[in-house]
Amino acid sequence: MRSEQPAPSEPIQTLFVVDDDPALVESLMDVLSDEGYRIEGFTEPAEALRLLLAGARPAALILDYLMPGMTGEQFLAGLGEARAFVPVLLLSGLSDPFVGDWTVAAVLAKPIDLDRLLALLDQVTRGPGRSRSTGEPLL
Repeated sequence: MRSEQPAPSEPIQTLFVVDDDPALVESLMDVLSDEGYRIEGFTEPAEALRLLLAGARPAALILDYLMPGMTGEQFLAGLGEARAFVPVLLLSGLSDPFVGDWTVAAVLAKPIDLDRLLALLDQVTRGPGRSRSTGEPLL
């Protein structure tokens, strides 16, 4: 696990990035920390789930659907057991990943559209129609 923090003058919200691809986790950590988020990156989904079971509550979770050892659906089941009501943005190379009864905020296709990812993170961490940089309503 690696953690990056934005400059102290920026509002800090923690995001978890969970993907078995270390290069993707690293890239997302770099981009999202530049956007003012504090990032906890995980290439082992069980490690992230352990923290959630222990009470960690990030503002949002970016989760890969297909990972060795634990699927996104299995991770979501563990999230439910932890009663961790965290907005989940699911990443998938599949056109229609099965998530069972679990609710996700959005499903994003791989390769990731960064503009869409950032807009969705704005919505789930700030609410619809608010700017991340100022918190002011967007016109």
